[in-house]
Amino acid sequence: MINSMNAINVSLTFCFISTFLFGQESNKYTRKNESAPIINYSTEKCYARTIIVENNMVYTGNSDGSLWKTDLSKKQSTNLLEHKNFGEMRDLASVNGTFIGMQSGSNGLLVQTTPVEFRNFVSPTSEIWHGVFLDGMDFFKSTGFLMGDPKNGKFSLFVSTDNGDSWDTCKGTIDAIEGEAAFAASGKNVQLLNDSTFIFVSGGMKSRFFKSTNKGSSWEYSSLPFFASESSGAFSVSFKNDQNGVVVGGDYANPQLNKNCSYYTNDGGKFWINSSIQPRGYRSCVLEKNGIYYCCGTSGIDVSIDNGKTWKAFANGNYFSMTTDQHHLYATTINGSFQVFKLINEE
Repeated sequence: MINSMNAINVSLTFCFISTFLFGQESNKYTRKNESAPIINYSTEKCYARTIIVENNMVYTGNSDGSLWKTDLSKKQSTNLLEHKNFGEMRDLASVNGTFIGMQSGSNGLLVQTTPVEFRNFVSPTSEIWHGVFLDGMDFFKSTGFLMGDPKNGKFSLFVSTDNGDSWDTCKGTIDAIEGEAAFAASGKNVQLLNDSTFIFVSGGMKSRFFKSTNKGSSWEYSSLPFFASESSGAFSVSFKNDQNGVVVGGDYANPQLNKNCSYYTNDGGKFWINSSIQPRGYRSCVLEKNGIYYCCGTSGIDVSIDNGKTWKAFANGNYFSMTTDQHHLYATTINGSFQVFKLINEE
């Protein structure tokens, strides 16, 4: 009886210390970010689901179809793209000096522009994505991968080997399950690990992780045990190497639910484990920098220093997408703005 009581006391003491330390560490992150600057780049009531940073310039693709460049040193913002026929920009990539913006809509459309001025629209003569709702794209050097919702029962998958100037349908096909699609929420549901390994995640009535190691010629997949509904599932994926990755999501219609919002893998995506401490609800975007994962959503930004096993509060607010440079995390938020945080290991 005495031994049992001692074990209980030790356990309670451990739990108290863990809770105390965890709370302290979470408060440290949130306190540090209370004064993180918010930069407003547009007077319009728009928001950005995609953001990139290069050479002290921040580029945001917005809900009104605009593409804003913000010079951080001069604190000046310029709209690089104003076109009546271009709707909400859901993803943005920088490829060898050219920016490629992706529109979803009922007919997927890409736009190419230089950092200085509008160049031209890319409208494939084969109309390979006519009638396709595009969800995300990524590039590794000159190789690009682009995916969209299912058409005629199969996911829409495209590959480029010339910096996105032209696109072909991937040789490998994937049959979609009824009610399965993808979420174009942050431009982060697709990732290239190298010039031949493509990955993406799906959601809805079925969530899955897909991987190709031969530029889309063939695919393998594993199930992701997110709750099934039209508004829930996997929204974003990020791998820091071939083996370790994280998937986040949840239910955007019930963003406060913080069960089954995050899973991690350490075997390249064959098996996924539920995070023991979840993010604080629905998350639309996840990325990794210097071994630390950041994920964001309508209730803030969370961080994981243990490859997605546990999450801690980092910042409070409503965020859509993120990117990083060497020292900072950039997160888009409401009313044509983004916020700039110091990375955890830069404090």
